[in-house]
Amino acid sequence: MEKTSYERWIEDCINQGNKSINLTFKSLRDYQLNKIRETIDYVKKNSSFYRERLKNVNSYEIKDYNDFSQIVPFTYSQELSNKPLDFVCVPQHMISRIVTLKTSGTTGTSKRVFFTEEDLERTVDFFQNGMKYLISKGDRVLILMPGNYYGSIGDLLKRGLERLGCEGIALGPVDDGLKVLEGLKNESIDCIVGIPVQVYQLARYKMAYEKYKGIKLKSVLLSADYVPYSIKKVIEKAFSCSAFTHYGMTEMGFGGGVECKYLCGYHMREADLYFEIIDPVSQETLPWGDEGEIVFTTLTRKGMPLIRYRTGDLGSFMKERCKCSNVLPRMDYVRGRISEGIKLGDVNINIGALDEAMFTIENLLDYRAHLEEGNILQIWVKSIDPKNPVSLVDIEKAFYSSIIWGLLKEGKLNINYCGEIEDIQISTGMLKRKLV
Repeated sequence: MEKTSYERWIEDCINQGNKSINLTFKSLRDYQLNKIRETIDYVKKNSSFYRERLKNVNSYEIKDYNDFSQIVPFTYSQELSNKPLDFVCVPQHMISRIVTLKTSGTTGTSKRVFFTEEDLERTVDFFQNGMKYLISKGDRVLILMPGNYYGSIGDLLKRGLERLGCEGIALGPVDDGLKVLEGLKNESIDCIVGIPVQVYQLARYKMAYEKYKGIKLKSVLLSADYVPYSIKKVIEKAFSCSAFTHYGMTEMGFGGGVECKYLCGYHMREADLYFEIIDPVSQETLPWGDEGEIVFTTLTRKGMPLIRYRTGDLGSFMKERCKCSNVLPRMDYVRGRISEGIKLGDVNINIGALDEAMFTIENLLDYRAHLEEGNILQIWVKSIDPKNPVSLVDIEKAFYSSIIWGLLKEGKLNINYCGEIEDIQISTGMLKRKLV
């Protein structure tokens, strides 16, 4: 099988121009294990946090990945909040970008993630090569994500697009969907990159208003939050194109993995990151294909490397190879946050389960849900046409084919329909959707 451009890019990253290694699964894993050892030595020398955390860890004792998982402890999100500067491995004048991330709750200390110019460049390189799946030279890409600041995700993506001979237009998160559709109608836009719920709303408006129905795109990329299949399906129907998904987080350096043309799981950023799936309770590494918590280790980060960082995201590796590659492993679609699941009997529900059902309702723009005492699910909706609002019957029909229906039928869950709401705070990528 001929190597894809994405495989050739990873091979080039590994070889660093020497062309000495032919990319195979084994050579990829050998490279990653070696980079893990180098990273451990680097952080023990330069990071006060890891100097203490890894004081009993010697890189030469890590002979294989089993040693790595047994010897090296995890890094936790809260530790980035407590003393973020203790993770930094370079002088402050070498830091080009600092990102502050809000944590859950009202009193939590914000996390801060630091990047050097070299770190940002590697992300630009990933965006350049990942976007080759979606666009061609000369295309215009509307970026509906933060892009006003140097080193922001929109800025880095725009730079990657320029290297492909494309124009990136960083508009920022959507606050007026109809205004964005007017722009799509009047401007020659080939691709949208945006937050799933926001692009979904554009799709619903497009299908509801006759004057926007002629808008078509070559592709859509959904990023910055998990992507329900129901949302992806609506977007593909509305814009008559494929909707690709991307998995990443700021701590990864924004980019983690992207889908290829076969749209069947993420091809990960293997040259810069090593991924594991662990049991979130026992903390043991899980067999390939089992679902658990996603953990990653940075392999090339200079400013703020992270080792065995627990993301809190639920995912799994896919056992079968993709049609495009015999080499690269794939990760299945991320299914939301582990901590946000709520156990009702034998069923674990979260915002993902609700989204899969609710976003099949044609007149629904968005909704909010609270699970109250007594297992009462309170639901507020925002309808496209308030004169013909989403009803309780619409919601029950949507739940009929989901795991929620069994809970409703058995009386383990009851719906309290609360009607229309105007002040729904839509996900911006920094504020994730969740069931509370």
